[in-house]
Amino acid sequence: MVEEKMKNEVLIEPLTRIEGHLAIHAVPDLETKKYKNAHSYAVMFRGFEIILKNREPADAIWITQRICGVCPVPHAVASVETVDMTYKAPPTPFSIAVRNFVHLSEQLYDSPLGCGILEGPDYSEPVVKRFNPEWWSSAQETKAEHSDLHGYSTIADIMTALTPLSGSLWLKCLQISKLGRKMASLFGAKHPHVGTFVPGGVGKTITATDLEMFAGMLSQHIAFSKEFVPAFDDLLNFLIGIGYEEAGARAANLISYGSYEDPHSYNAKYEDMSKWGEKRKVTPGVVVNRNLITTDLVEINVGIREFITHSYYNEWDGREVERDPLGNEIAAEHPWNKETIPRPEPSKQWNGKYSWGTAPRWHDWKKHIDGGIYTLEAGPIARMWTTAQARKVPESTGNSLKFTLPKVTVVTGKVAEEMTFEWKIPEKVNAIERIRARAYYHAYSAYVAYNMLIEALEMVKKGEIEMWNKYRRPREGIGVGMIEAMRGGVAHWCIMKNGRIHRYQIITPTAWNESPRGPNNEPGPYEEAIIGTPITEAISSSLNGIDAARVVRSFDPCLACTVHVYNGKKKTVNEISPYFNL
Repeated sequence: MVEEKMKNEVLIEPLTRIEGHLAIHAVPDLETKKYKNAHSYAVMFRGFEIILKNREPADAIWITQRICGVCPVPHAVASVETVDMTYKAPPTPFSIAVRNFVHLSEQLYDSPLGCGILEGPDYSEPVVKRFNPEWWSSAQETKAEHSDLHGYSTIADIMTALTPLSGSLWLKCLQISKLGRKMASLFGAKHPHVGTFVPGGVGKTITATDLEMFAGMLSQHIAFSKEFVPAFDDLLNFLIGIGYEEAGARAANLISYGSYEDPHSYNAKYEDMSKWGEKRKVTPGVVVNRNLITTDLVEINVGIREFITHSYYNEWDGREVERDPLGNEIAAEHPWNKETIPRPEPSKQWNGKYSWGTAPRWHDWKKHIDGGIYTLEAGPIARMWTTAQARKVPESTGNSLKFTLPKVTVVTGKVAEEMTFEWKIPEKVNAIERIRARAYYHAYSAYVAYNMLIEALEMVKKGEIEMWNKYRRPREGIGVGMIEAMRGGVAHWCIMKNGRIHRYQIITPTAWNESPRGPNNEPGPYEEAIIGTPITEAISSSLNGIDAARVVRSFDPCLACTVHVYNGKKKTVNEISPYFNL
């Protein structure tokens, strides 16, 4: 790892405790004690869009999962739905439920991984003692409001519990994450990189024993949620109380594709995508300046743009897809028209090209506001917000998402009785609220999984257990799959010609969030969130960048890549801060 640190700038390359290879350049203002500029840049090239050319479209279901070992299932879901649409191969209701179980299982493993294993150490005892000793003194004296639920008496106890390798909450998060992977393997054959998703359904016979085993493991996630969410609520409320709410703050401009299909609504038809999209248990939507302006998945798709002004790629020519299957005009910058043409250049050229990441943006093409192009943030806070505000699910109140987890009794659980959770739309989008939304999303996913299991058992009673629909693959086709990974919306686009992939494009959640400057030199979400973040560490001869790192990790970055492309010839070896070894 290389870290360069000085008073006039902070350069962290790579940023640790994330998936993949990300670097952050931040410029502090020592007078205001805030960061005044920032650049986020991906230092590796993925290239899967090139690998997939001329292959059978169904191959993408398995190949694209290799983009990431942390979140392969959302790629599998996005890809199989893309191929469902391209092949005109709608799956059976029971197979849709099984796909949901695999997807839910991964989300249940991924949220404690993000909150507890990757982000939690930023607020653990050793880090807080080193960089914010005044926080530690206050935490020792602050009682935890929900100690009766999670067992930690003070905020300091929670910070100690988040210490890597030894903290009790850190270890619980590790254990429950492992259980989520087992649940995904139950229906997906293995995890990571599940092997049972096929166009038109699922390639596995499900038995009553499978459902029984899933229910047993799910009960442990339900019990864990009743401790996990209150513990993070107490910690995060403490951070707000000591004035850390400006860390990572940015405007509430958000995007969610929605998630968890309704088994009796999803039919893989683009013409019906608006209808079945709004039947998802997580509602799709775009939020601009706190206002939900659309929940229409077709409209969201058509509005997506991808720019490379500051990215290591060449522009592509032409506009092969001029209109979608519904007749909506498709822009040249839309992924259906994009070609991936890499062009490495020197690094750290902030006024030029400086990242392997692209700049996804969203065009308000129906002019709900002003017809502008917006920089949107993806992630748990986006999907909780859209679902809470949309009133498309019974749990939505318009300003919150309220649901009740059932009574469960497990050996390690502290709370057996049913518990009601209510995630409320926050006053600010910041580092604290991103983490809180991720914790609550674990509880909501457990709730959806519980109800989906009841629905699946009803299908079994009725004999509705067909796992696959027969289809005949056409020679030509077009498809899109838009779904939610833990870190936000992931979408795949395919154009098939002569039975082969002519063009395949992918925009990951972290592509939205890690984005470099856009076409008008506007910052991407990481960059925007760092700018204005207070510097809480002591300012001496150098800065470690703890506050910038906390902000970026609140997004839970996942820059999955495959091939080192460019790092220059210079080798730099600097002193490594103990903080970055945690």
